Amino acid sequence: MYILQNALKNLVRNKGRNLMIGAIIFVIILTTVVSLIINNTSSAVIEDYKERFASEVYITPDMQKVMEEAQKNSTDGRVMVKKPEIPSEQLLQFANSEYLKESIATGSIMANNSEITAIDQDDSNTSGEGTTSIVGQGAMMKGPGMNGNYKLMGDNWEEFNDGLRSLESGRLPEADEEIVISNELRDLNNISLGDVITFTANMSVDAPSDMTSDNVQEGDKVTVDGVEYTASISGMGTVRLQREVTYPLTVVGVYNDLTDEYANDNMPKSAAFNRRNEVLTTLDTLIAQRKANETGVNVNVTYYLKSPEMLEPFEAEVRAKGLADLFNVNTDTASYEKVVKPVEGLKSISITFMIVVIILGSIILLLLASISIRERKYEIGVLRAMGMKKVKVALGLWFEILTITCFCLVIGLGVGTVAAQPVSDMLLQNQAEAAGSNTSQGAGGNVMMGPGGMQLGGAQLGGAQTSAMPLSEMKISLDLVTISEIIAISILLASFAGLVSISKITKFEPIKILMERN
Repeated sequence: MYILQNALKNLVRNKGRNLMIGAIIFVIILTTVVSLIINNTSSAVIEDYKERFASEVYITPDMQKVMEEAQKNSTDGRVMVKKPEIPSEQLLQFANSEYLKESIATGSIMANNSEITAIDQDDSNTSGEGTTSIVGQGAMMKGPGMNGNYKLMGDNWEEFNDGLRSLESGRLPEADEEIVISNELRDLNNISLGDVITFTANMSVDAPSDMTSDNVQEGDKVTVDGVEYTASISGMGTVRLQREVTYPLTVVGVYNDLTDEYANDNMPKSAAFNRRNEVLTTLDTLIAQRKANETGVNVNVTYYLKSPEMLEPFEAEVRAKGLADLFNVNTDTASYEKVVKPVEGLKSISITFMIVVIILGSIILLLLASISIRERKYEIGVLRAMGMKKVKVALGLWFEILTITCFCLVIGLGVGTVAAQPVSDMLLQNQAEAAGSNTSQGAGGNVMMGPGGMQLGGAQLGGAQTSAMPLSEMKISLDLVTISEIIAISILLASFAGLVSISKITKFEPIKILMERN
């Protein structure tokens, strides 16, 4: 107790020296508080975005390889580029992987019904048939056309989870061949729960290589693998085989929809695009009518890795399961780098600044401690001559520096917590501006020239495009981990100064000190 009381009295007796030491310790602690808060918050943000962007796997066509393949197969100088598709069985097979945390599979197909009326249905074209194509000079990019007034959607419940859709009556499908419809579609057609609505849709299959428009006419019946199809001839002379399937579905629920009828104002007012004509069911219901080699049901599977580091082994696994080289397997690294790069820069700056301040502050503290011991040599000699052991003298000096450190720690935590947010905002804004400047300087359209001088450019074909913006604001918070780290650093700082005092004291002999004083 005497040692502690004497240490407190010494703090009052030597105000000038202790205020100088306290100022140095306060600056070090304040810098440490701000830096550690920013660093730990940045680490949490980086891990969150890393998990968000680097865990979701995208399997996308490599359009450059697709173009090259189309040019090789061209015989008359005209290039028709068709988007390659992955069979739904293969997509679902990829989901059975030990590297995945989870996978979400959804599906859709355009369908028709002659017994009910769709919202915004055009009576002059009740089938809704049509094709979508983009024609350039000497080349055509063609995709599947809209074929139906209704969109049957399988296992697509995300908007229910987001609160954009909710059940008005009934329930969600619990078995196959059950559906939920919008209240607008119900009111327009006086549909009741329990009614059975039969939709029709088309399944397609590629024609055999020896089947061309020269030996097959529009509307011909063709049998492939024991299944009868109807032939259709495209404008390019390509033969496509289709067959009609039926979906007798029972209405078990009605949903309210808070979303807009159309995705954007530029979309044509058509039943095929109106979201109120979306009929929700299970994915198994949609694919039950489809043969293994057929297309028609658009299946989309989203894969989530257990860890971002598992991307390479997962890609090797799906390649072994038959994924073609025309597809890329990657994560959204472009968005991750664009969003997180300023935060990484902020984290690096904060840590570097903290280390520099701690090193310089420790050196200054070392010098002040050495000067303080020299000034107090006579005091130490008297205490030792009175019989106080070296350990107790050293412990008293350590209590002094520890008390100063604790006082500075309390003030530093308060001031640092308040100062961390504006400091973080300022540094993060500078980093975001620097990242945006680098992105704009590095951006540029890649141009590919096709036959006949067709130019495709403006974006890297097959590359990931991102609309993500750099993170310009980060909510700073002080947690228990950060407080523990700050306390640990403060105690180490006090112990460092105490060790200097102890090393000096061990060299002092009380008789010699008193004789030098006389």
